[in-house]
Amino acid sequence: MMKISVSIPTYNQGQYVEKAILSAFNQTLKPFEIIVSNDCSTDDTMEVLERLKLTVPILKVINQPVNLGIGGNVDACLKAASGKLILRLDSDDYLEPDYCAVMSALMAEYPEAGYGHANVGEVDQFDRTLKNRTLFRNAVYQTGEEALKAAVKGYRVAANILIFRKAALESVNYMAGRPDFGEDYHLAADLAAKGWGNVFSAKILSHYRVWTDTGKVRQKRKMRELTGLLSVFKDVIEPAFTQRNWDKNSIEKSKENIACSQSDCLGWDVYTAEEISELAEAVLNLSGSGKTKRFIWLNRNGFGKYLKGIKQLEGSLKSFVKDNLLAKKVS
Repeated sequence: MMKISVSIPTYNQGQYVEKAILSAFNQTLKPFEIIVSNDCSTDDTMEVLERLKLTVPILKVINQPVNLGIGGNVDACLKAASGKLILRLDSDDYLEPDYCAVMSALMAEYPEAGYGHANVGEVDQFDRTLKNRTLFRNAVYQTGEEALKAAVKGYRVAANILIFRKAALESVNYMAGRPDFGEDYHLAADLAAKGWGNVFSAKILSHYRVWTDTGKVRQKRKMRELTGLLSVFKDVIEPAFTQRNWDKNSIEKSKENIACSQSDCLGWDVYTAEEISELAEAVLNLSGSGKTKRFIWLNRNGFGKYLKGIKQLEGSLKSFVKDNLLAKKVS
């Protein structure tokens, strides 16, 4: 049985980090270490961690001397792990008791899998269940080439709670050099480009926390998101397709779809006129197609609500079809 490390990067999550750590400690198949990297938290995170060290003997705490940011702290936390399998868990999320048992068995069965993932339950900041996030995927194992082609359409996991093979992370130098936003998508695509497949369980094995964004923080990060998405294609997907002499039409089509979808930010009221112009340029960097330009014009001129209504209708139809197909599959 391969040794499992659990890596939990944290920053100002004193309210939730204990639940994350205990969910890892109370696994039916126990990890041999739980590493928490505290990125200069200013709340009571350090006090919580010091208290837990008294009752969780496998807990190892790293208090970073300077704030590394999300990407840097995740990278440091993953690199500190010594297990052959490394479970990455955010400090506000938590695991079902059989996560390690189920996912480590799949990783052992498929040695070419660079990472494993599963369906998740979504909860709010008060631990209230919101919904289940489920992927419409039949195959347990997906080859690297299959994963690379799928990555063209986006990050294909239910939530970013993954178990990695240490050798796979080493082959792509962990998180080093990845963008500040979309770094997880970038990593998954890079692993696929290096030939690593992935495994999937349809079980709900963890819970992902969704926050109420009262300060519109996510909206204000849109430029970082657009830059990160562009980096995934320019740094990883397009070079990998070129290396394999694969047709790139699917890439251009996907970039156009993503750009059109992302252009809805041009109608938000959180940006100045100058910021809107900069965001429009970033959208065009993803795709300069005629369709993208039309979407940009519509969103900048107040027609975004109609596009949003159409998108919501399409999403509802897709969800209806997906739920019915899953129900038939179960029955």
